[in-house]
Amino acid sequence: MTCEVCSEYYTDPLMLPCLHSFCKKCLIKAKEKQGSADTSLKCPTCDTNVNLPDGKIEGLTQNLWFEHKSKEASVKKKIVSKEAISCDKCDDSSDAAVVYCCDCGQFLCDHCKKGHKRNKKEANHKLIDLETKESIKLPTVKHEEGYCKRHTDQKLIYYCNDCEKLICPNCLPIKHKDHNIEDYIDVGETARKALKESVASCDGVIPPVTEAIANGEKMLEQIATRKEEVRQEIKETFEELKAALDKRCNDLLMETEEIASAKRNSVEKQLEGFCKLVKEVSHGRHLASSVSERTDPGEVLSVKKLITNQLEQCIEEYKKLPLEIEENEVIVTHLDTSSLSKEINEFGSVSEVDIDAYSIDSG
Repeated sequence: MTCEVCSEYYTDPLMLPCLHSFCKKCLIKAKEKQGSADTSLKCPTCDTNVNLPDGKIEGLTQNLWFEHKSKEASVKKKIVSKEAISCDKCDDSSDAAVVYCCDCGQFLCDHCKKGHKRNKKEANHKLIDLETKESIKLPTVKHEEGYCKRHTDQKLIYYCNDCEKLICPNCLPIKHKDHNIEDYIDVGETARKALKESVASCDGVIPPVTEAIANGEKMLEQIATRKEEVRQEIKETFEELKAALDKRCNDLLMETEEIASAKRNSVEKQLEGFCKLVKEVSHGRHLASSVSERTDPGEVLSVKKLITNQLEQCIEEYKKLPLEIEENEVIVTHLDTSSLSKEINEFGSVSEVDIDAYSIDSG
C-alpha cells in the first residue's frame, strides 16, 4: 500500500488506465517535470502514455479502495510501532495516546479514553491498549465513506450512469439534473458482479499464452544449438581448405551470426508481446479479484470501469494474437569442397530455408 514514486502510504491515490496507482501529489510533480503544456502523462511504472481529462491530474479516477487500504496499513503500523502517538481528539496534540478506538478510527489519550467510556454512544466501542500491542490482533480499520472534492462536507452516495462517477447530493441538481442516477450501494453490487465476470472471462488467456512463451523459449534454444552446429561445420570445412579459405570462412561465420541474431531478435520481440499480455492480464485479474471482494460499493465503483476496460482490451488483444512464434525457417549450410575453383571467394553460403526435414519441433 505504498506509492512507487514516494515510497510512502498513498495520499489521495489516483488510478491510471493502465491500472497503476500513485499519490495525487506525486502525479502532479511528474506532470510538472514533463511540462505544463502537455495534456498527457507517462505512467511512472510502465511508461504508458495517458491522456489527462481536461489536461489535468484532477480528472483521473480516484482510487477509493487504495485510499482506505493505505489508511488501514498506516494505522496498523502506528499501533505496532515503538514510537509515541499523539491523541487525535485533544486540542493539545502533545498528549500521548494510550488506546486506539476501532469504531472512531482515532488514537486517544488517557483523558479522552475516560470520556469515551462515560459517553453512552461510545461506551461499547472497541479499544486497543497500545501498551499490549504486540500480543493483540490488529483490527480492520472501519471504512470511511468518500467525500465530494467540490463539496467537501458532502458524502458520495449517488452514482451517475451517464458520467460513470460517484457524486454527492449537491452535485446532483447542478451537473447531473437529467442524468440516470442510482444509489451507489445498488449499482455497486452490479459493478462487483461485473468485475467477477471480467475475472472469469480471462481464465482462458494466460495458460495458452504461457505455453506459447515456453515454446518460444524452446525455439531460442534450438536456434542457439543449430547456430553452434553450423559454426562447427563451417570451421571444420575451412580447416581442410587451409589458409586460402580463411577469409571466406570468417565471412560465412559472420553471416551465420547475423542470421541467428535476426532470428533470435524476431522471436524475442514476439515473446515480449506475450509476456506483456500475461503481465497486464495477471495485474488486471488480481486487482479485479481483490476489488470484487470489497464490501464497500464506493471502492468497487471507483475503479471498476478502468479495470474492466483494461481486461476487455487484453481479451481482444489475446484473440488477435497468433500463439505460434512466426519464425519457421532453419539455418542450413551448403559447403561443397569438390567444386573449389578460382571463384574461391564466393565459395559456400549460409541461409534460411523452410524445410520440414530440418525441423526439431514446431513452434
